[in-house]
Amino acid sequence: MRRMVKSLIPAALLLALATLAARAGELAVQLRGPGLAESAGFVLAQARGYYAQEGLAVTLHPVRPAPPFESLARGETDLAVAWMPTALVARENGLPLVHIGQILARPALRLTCRREAGVARAADLHGKTIASWFGGAEYPLQAWLNRLDLSADDSLSGVALLAQWPAGAEMLRHKQAACISTLSHDPVAGQGLVELDPQDQDAAVLEDGLYVLSAALAAPGTEARLAGFLRASMKGWHEAVARPEETARLILGPDPDQDAVQRQAAMLRRMAGLLSQSGALELDDYRRTVQALRAGGDRAVLRRDPQRATTSAISDRAAAAGPAAAAADALPPR
Repeated sequence: MRRMVKSLIPAALLLALATLAARAGELAVQLRGPGLAESAGFVLAQARGYYAQEGLAVTLHPVRPAPPFESLARGETDLAVAWMPTALVARENGLPLVHIGQILARPALRLTCRREAGVARAADLHGKTIASWFGGAEYPLQAWLNRLDLSADDSLSGVALLAQWPAGAEMLRHKQAACISTLSHDPVAGQGLVELDPQDQDAAVLEDGLYVLSAALAAPGTEARLAGFLRASMKGWHEAVARPEETARLILGPDPDQDAVQRQAAMLRRMAGLLSQSGALELDDYRRTVQALRAGGDRAVLRRDPQRATTSAISDRAAAAGPAAAAADALPPR
């Protein structure tokens, strides 16, 4: 299976990054994609002034085509949003990432398949072609295939993986793939389709979390700033799913297309059931994620059990009383 596509950063640069939080109150955050709704809580928290209430000046960097964590490794951002498998693979390959908060408590990855291709359940995937976004999204898919004892070797007893088009549903319509990667909050509509869920094989892994470089955590004031960011972000996320249409208009900008508003709002409604309540990582979910990524013998996504890959210090501090705590349960007026 593919490992990280870029060589990891030199040690000298890592040492320099120990001072990344020296700018009091400033945080640069690398968002992930691909959809607008998937960053909505952060955008809303910034627009409502929730970060400012925590004494933070936050810059949100939009999704870009660079490999995961490149902006963090280069010192261009202080914090990154990413799926846990991507982060753990990067850490195993030498990038000292630490998980500080979990935005989504439940995974969204699914496979949407054509029944006419002979796929009605996960056991039918052998010999089929599956589309993946890659860029790190192949890791949870690989863990799922390992649970099913399927190799991505293009054989009749395994599966073939190919890069997914931006309009993935077209690959189903044109019969370019038996299955495509989808998200539970952005399903593909159509006759003759079946959605498969990795949770049915105990292969689901955690997705959107917050990551920093370990050196950053030693800088004075960093814990307080990161706790404020997590607290304000979760407030933004819970408001975003509670007011999906209002949030959709915010993220789409002035005079948005109404069909686009309804699509983004529908995604946000579906994301409501995925959100963490506080941003704290549940250790049982973390252990299940690691177990899924370690399964598969020679095909395992992770070769070793991660050590010191997470900290609860930030989420514990975020849960304590802070500048935004008093208003955390009350939505602002419309």
